[in-house]
Amino acid sequence: MSLRHIKMTLQEIFIANLKKTRKERGFSQMTLSAKCDTTSNYIGQIEIGRRIPSFEKIEEIAAALEIPSHKLFAYDAEEIKEAKKPSAREYLQKMPAGVRKEIVSHFLAAMGKDINALLDSQNY
Repeated sequence: MSLRHIKMTLQEIFIANLKKTRKERGFSQMTLSAKCDTTSNYIGQIEIGRRIPSFEKIEEIAAALEIPSHKLFAYDAEEIKEAKKPSAREYLQKMPAGVRKEIVSHFLAAMGKDINALLDSQNY
């Protein structure tokens, strides 16, 4: 498969490799952040693409993960494909029960409004 067929930015490759390596090491975001002298919120922000670490921080992260920093930018189409995003169901199952219940409640209420609006527009 050529790179033309896979449209991943360097940041997306970095994020996928960071998450994969962190999980392989058995590190939580909090564990990794402690090893990098930063906050777990900062690591989380990097992993969702809201923050871009400096070169120095990338080197610290790689050192904490015990890998050369260039490995965080290595592209392997098969490995990236395997590191798929969790389904909505898997994501919800990992949430605390109270949060999950509230999200599902809001979702069902929004769906009910949409269904009622559709039925009203169809004169049911």
